[in-house]
Amino acid sequence: MIRIAKAEDLAFLHPESEAAVRIMGLVAAYGTDQPFIRLWCDSERRAFISLMDGYAVLEAADDADFEELAVFLDMQTEITGIRTSLKTARKINVFTGWTIQHESVMTSGTDLKAPDLKPAQLTPREVYPLLQKCFDDGLPPFESWYVDVSHRIRHGCCRVIGFRHDGFPVSCAMTISECRSAAIIGAVATIESGRGRGYASANVLTLTHHLIQEGKKVLLSPKNWNAHQLYLRLGFIECGSWGNLYKTTGRIGT
Repeated sequence: MIRIAKAEDLAFLHPESEAAVRIMGLVAAYGTDQPFIRLWCDSERRAFISLMDGYAVLEAADDADFEELAVFLDMQTEITGIRTSLKTARKINVFTGWTIQHESVMTSGTDLKAPDLKPAQLTPREVYPLLQKCFDDGLPPFESWYVDVSHRIRHGCCRVIGFRHDGFPVSCAMTISECRSAAIIGAVATIESGRGRGYASANVLTLTHHLIQEGKKVLLSPKNWNAHQLYLRLGFIECGSWGNLYKTTGRIGT
């Protein structure tokens, strides 16, 4: 049975996957009692789900009841997309037929390079227009994005760095989810006028080394082949695969 997850339930969640770190980062920033965040788990604590702004994250053990999870996710009409692992996405999709998008999850390897340049701290207001120019989709409206990122920064659950030209930001990266023991680096973006200067590499490596020095596990979720190849050259290695599920068919059983 799937039920509301409480703090004592979430203590059983460990940063062993990208999805788990996303849920743990959300809880680290907001706690478990905010009305705009919903948290669930199954009775055996083999599966955990978070929901915020229509976006769900699912962490599930290999022996979870995937049919029950599929039915539950389908019944939550406010959910439009689900982030999980590729393995879990495929198991859910046996019962749903939803669209899957996937790529590798990466982590720092033993041959991790050092940054050649030193980025500066950027503000959320500086970064959002830069992200708009670099990403065609998936970016929330400014107000909700700004409130969320600013809140995470104030609570030590997000850091934003990058480079400026003539006072204007041209490259950035940030921790999109961060908890006590792990972090995910994302929002890696460089506009055309800043490309070819090593900014993206410096941003990612600087964040990674700072996080490692703090004893945190570092994950990256490249969105495409070019990003994947860049991270390989910087000394990151594959450690899994993420999967996005998008509801594209009618309700299960209809």
